[in-house]
Amino acid sequence: MSLRAPQTIIPRLPGSYVGGRWQDGPDGDPTAILASVQPASSGDYDQMQAEQPGRRIERMVRLYTDVRLNVAGENSTNGDSLEWLGERYLLVAVSPWQSGIIPHYRYLAAMTKLP
Repeated sequence: MSLRAPQTIIPRLPGSYVGGRWQDGPDGDPTAILASVQPASSGDYDQMQAEQPGRRIERMVRLYTDVRLNVAGENSTNGDSLEWLGERYLLVAVSPWQSGIIPHYRYLAAMTKLP
């Protein structure tokens, strides 16, 4: 029995500089992965508040899966999004847990608003 259920991931296609300004790429086609979504801890919120200047984190969740996803800031795609309970959460951090027993990735996904 698995604790993972189908979850919808919306990939972000690569962006580029246009006229000297960064333009995010468009959304890609949604895909389904098996993952577990759980509430974020208060420590997760503390960590992300310090790392996200200029943005206010509204809600955050942890996503556990064996699929490698794109996280905001790690490449030119600005990160994939999780669609969960009718809301979109941007993947903002990843911790690879590749111990060999149950290898997986733990992602933090956040709903943010600009001030």
